Amino acid sequence: MRHEYFGHLPESLKTRLSVRVAGQGPDVVLLHGLGASSRYFTPLANILAQKHRVIVPELPGHGKNLDDGRPVTVPRFAHEVALALRELKVENAIVLGHSMGAQVSIELARAWPDLVKHLIIAAPAVNDREATLFRQARRLIEDFPHELNSVKAILLVDYLRCGIPWWAKSCAEMLDYSTIDLLRTVHCPVDVVCGTRDPLSPPEFGLRLVAKTPQAKLTVMRHGAHGFNFSHAPELAALVEAVA
Repeated sequence: MRHEYFGHLPESLKTRLSVRVAGQGPDVVLLHGLGASSRYFTPLANILAQKHRVIVPELPGHGKNLDDGRPVTVPRFAHEVALALRELKVENAIVLGHSMGAQVSIELARAWPDLVKHLIIAAPAVNDREATLFRQARRLIEDFPHELNSVKAILLVDYLRCGIPWWAKSCAEMLDYSTIDLLRTVHCPVDVVCGTRDPLSPPEFGLRLVAKTPQAKLTVMRHGAHGFNFSHAPELAALVEAVA
């Protein structure tokens, strides 16, 4: 199966990121996870683009953005996204970050609060009780059988494109980012979403996240593996619509 990229690339956007855009209406920003690309947001983005302007950046070193040798940090990723959103005149967007993208979205909401009116962190990284490279790799392997074949095909290509050195370098930075501590410094409303079949970001981690963040609530995706942003796109789109 060939997986097409959704939307189009704005010709006038002068940033280091590829940013795909589709639809019209209130802004929704989707931020992908480690090693992934905008492609695994295609089902969700196509649903949301019926009522929203959907913006999907591809982080440095991911998708069609080659490793430029610059430092790999979550704050740097958030800074690059903020520059792109400024060019697109984004204000008060709903920002949904998946996996490592959840960390980037948290940093975006902390540093540029005017850009984010509501934060949704889906399958957020990293479970603080398993914050080692070995455990993350093991949980990723455990998750793989539960994913749709379509997701597997997309991610295999994306991971190969990134390469193991880039993945390991980015993963080290992801592990150093304290999601559970930094989320509570966000001032906008927050939805935390976890899947019942996700070994990387289980509902137990989601409960601990919302317990430390008064303005956050937890939604659990039944039968959702780590890639429920693809497999449960209609349910996730409904959550976005509920807070729009």
